[in-house]
Parts: sequence; C-alpha cells; structure tokens
Amino acid sequence: MKRIFKILGVVLLIIIAGAAIFIMAYQPEKYSDFGVFADLRSHVLTVLKEYRATERPVTKDFQGFTLNLSFLFSKVFGNNVVGIPLASFETDRISVATISQFEVPPKSGYCRDFTLNTRPRYEYRAPVFHIDFMKPSPGVPGLCTADFFNVDTGNISLETFFGSELENMQKALSMVEKYQRTIKEGRGRITKYLDPWKSTYRIELKEPPTRDETVRREYYETAQGAIKLYLSAYLKSLYKLQPEPAYAQRHEEKTRELVLALYKNDIAISLGRKIFKEHFRKYWLDGFWNVQVELKDK
Repeated sequence: MKRIFKILGVVLLIIIAGAAIFIMAYQPEKYSDFGVFADLRSHVLTVLKEYRATERPVTKDFQGFTLNLSFLFSKVFGNNVVGIPLASFETDRISVATISQFEVPPKSGYCRDFTLNTRPRYEYRAPVFHIDFMKPSPGVPGLCTADFFNVDTGNISLETFFGSELENMQKALSMVEKYQRTIKEGRGRITKYLDPWKSTYRIELKEPPTRDETVRREYYETAQGAIKLYLSAYLKSLYKLQPEPAYAQRHEEKTRELVLALYKNDIAISLGRKIFKEHFRKYWLDGFWNVQVELKDK
C-alpha cells in the first residue's frame, strides 16, 4: 500500500511539474485583424476631425502609457507589459469620444481590441454610442459589440433621433446578420444587467470559429463596414439636434445610473480595476465617461 502511495505521489509531482512548465511556457495565439483595427482608429480620428473635435487633456496623460502586468494577466496578454494608446476627444455636441486599445507589446502595432465610447453632451437627447471589437483570447471567442445605450427611454426616442438615418442602420444590421450571436451561443448573457439600456439596433457578433483566413477576413471587414455606417448615422443624427438646456440635469442623472451599473456589474470593468489599479479611475471614469460620480469600492 505504501508503495502505491509513493507511486501516486511521484505521478502527482510529475503532473504538477508538467503543468507548471506548460503555464510558464504558454503564449496565447496571435490573430490577424487584417488591418481593420488600425483602419477603424484612423477612420474615427478623421471623422472626428471633420466635426472639429479637439483633444481632451486625458489623452496626454496616456501618451506612452504602459502597464506592468501580474503573472496571471501576463499569461493572458502574452507579455508582462502592455501599451494603452488612449485618445480622447470632444466637440460642441460630444462630451467624450474615446478610443482605447491594448497593444502587446507597447509600440508593436499589435492590438488585442478596438474600443470606442461616445457620450453626447447632456443638453442633447441622444444615446451613448459604444463599440467593443475584440480578438479571441484564452477561453473567449472573438466578439464585436456595438450599441446605442439609451439612458432615458422615457424621453429619448432612438427612432426620432436617427430619423432619416434608419435606412442606413438597417443596412448595417443586414450586413452582419449572419454573424449575430444567438441566445443559445450566449447573446447578452453576461451583460443582462444592461438590458434596460440596450437598443434594438444592437450588434453582438461572434467571430467564425475557423482558421480559414478568407472567412475571417470577410468577418472583420464586414463588421468594420457596419461600424462605419453606425458611426456616420450617429454623428449625422446628433448634429441635427438642437440643445435643450432644461433637459441637461435629468440627462446627467440618468447617465450616472448607467455608469454606476457598469461599475457594479461589468466583468471587464472588474478585471480592469485589477489591471489598472491606481490608474483605473483616470482611465475609465475620466477617459471613457467624463462623468462626475462617486465610485464606491465593492
């Protein structure tokens, strides 16, 4: 019996040693986005310039900004240092339009994602426009979401807001229809708490699970085309609105509710707090939202 226990002990040690070697040597696979992330960044910057956007101060705070990752996160990202090339802008109608990416390693040009968050100024009855386009990562398929979060459904009508742009909205939805994630595949599961703010124009795409580069390229470029249509429709619609100063206070209060719901419930934000640590509030609250709200640690 003792001999059996000794053999089992040796086997267990071999398994543990093998697992440790695997973890130490593990590198996540790199995936091509076929230039789509770089093109989207360039496109957004060009379009914002056309709307006379100016750079927000927080952009300078993140110039050359890098994060040193703990062992676990370094295994997920494939490097112990990542760059965060954040760029944030504002216009006479937009309080914040921020692009953020995780660049691994810094200044390599290889980005894991493309995120854009656009919040209107409070005196305009408009939704928040959010894009999150991600490559596959360990245990997670490649996903792309784009939505118009309506913070005040009783006073903001998306149909009224988009008006003549609804045709282009439907065109964008038709383009990506075959990639839309189904409920069976987990559509909306981890963001269920956001249901009160989600729109009927929500794009939630799942990257085709294949190594066929032709199929993957088609997915990335199709999603890119839909996102460009959405951005154009959003900005054209926003710039048709007239300011309503009397509505601004309510809009601000309702926006705070969305921000607090994200902070309390969003898995990505929970991870972001661990990754960014003391830089998180500057990165997320100022960089993404420009909202005055007290964030209480859970």
